[in-house]
Amino acid sequence: MKKILLVLLSVFLLFSCSWNTQNLSNTWINSLDVINPDADYVYYYWITCPHCVNVTDYFSENDIMNKYKIEKREVWENDDNYKIFEVVLSDLWIADEKKWVPFMYRKSDKKYFSWDKEIIEYFDKNIIK
Repeated sequence: MKKILLVLLSVFLLFSCSWNTQNLSNTWINSLDVINPDADYVYYYWITCPHCVNVTDYFSENDIMNKYKIEKREVWENDDNYKIFEVVLSDLWIADEKKWVPFMYRKSDKKYFSWDKEIIEYFDKNIIK
């Protein structure tokens, strides 16, 4: 009887811990978004993507988020953001080879930048000093 109770308790703890971890993870991911309807730029990224990390580091080193109005949306862990990203890609008629993150577009003229090198090059040429 004690073994059965121990097994049931273990299973219960396993499921409860996994549920709590998922909720904490989603809360953490959502807190990384910067939602700004007035932003001219929208940046889509994955939290674990090394190319996205390059852009994040560049943004941080050059204070880009404070110099430009940028909306930032994580699309790997956040299904709502991913759906928005898919609509944007469709509306912009993006070729399949350009449908990756990091991805940024400028709302004012629908110019887009994909991959870390393109995004960083753009800001290197246009950075506000």
